[in-house]
Amino acid sequence: MNIKEHTDKFIKVLLNPAIGWKNTNFSELSYKNIIFPYLSGILIICFLSRIIGKSLTYLSISSIQYIVLYAILSFFVDYLFFIGVVFSIKILMPYYDVNPDKDKASIVLFITLIPFYASVIILNLFPSLFFLAVISLYSFYILYCGTLHYFKVNKIKQIIFFTVTSLIIIGLYLILHFTIIYPFFEYLI
Repeated sequence: MNIKEHTDKFIKVLLNPAIGWKNTNFSELSYKNIIFPYLSGILIICFLSRIIGKSLTYLSISSIQYIVLYAILSFFVDYLFFIGVVFSIKILMPYYDVNPDKDKASIVLFITLIPFYASVIILNLFPSLFFLAVISLYSFYILYCGTLHYFKVNKIKQIIFFTVTSLIIIGLYLILHFTIIYPFFEYLI
C-alpha cells in the first residue's frame, strides 16, 4: 500500500473515530512504517513551524542559534516521547487482556497525536490563535475509540486502560519537556 491509501485511512479515523477504528484495517502498517515516513513527516513540519514561528516572535530579543537549538531539541523530545509512550502502552496491554503489539500501539498513538501536532503547528505559526489549542482535546476521543474498537479492550477495563494511557501520554510529555526543553529555554525563547 502506498502513502495516499494510508493517509486516507488516517483521515477516515480522524473524521469519525468510532466507525473509522471499526472499519479500517491497518494490518500492513508496522512500527517502522509509522516512524518513517508518517511521524517523521509531521515532526519535520513541527520543526519548521517552530523555527518560523519562534523566529517571527522572538528574533528581536533572542538569537537565531537558540531558536534553532530549541527546535532541534523539541524534535528529538517528540521522537523520545512517541517511542516512550508506544513501549509504555505495549507494557500495559497484557494487564488488560490485549496481546502486546508494538505495531498496534504505534498506530493508535500516531493517529491520536495528529490533532495535537496540528494544534502545535498552528500555535507556533500563529500564537494569537491560542484558543485553537482546544483541537488537541480531540486526541482523547480518538484514543478512547481506539482503545475500545481497535485494541478491543474489555468494556469493563476499557475506561481504566484509557485513563492510564492518557495519564502516561500527558505525564511523559510534561516530564520530557520540563526536564529537557524548559530549563534551558524558558528565559531565552
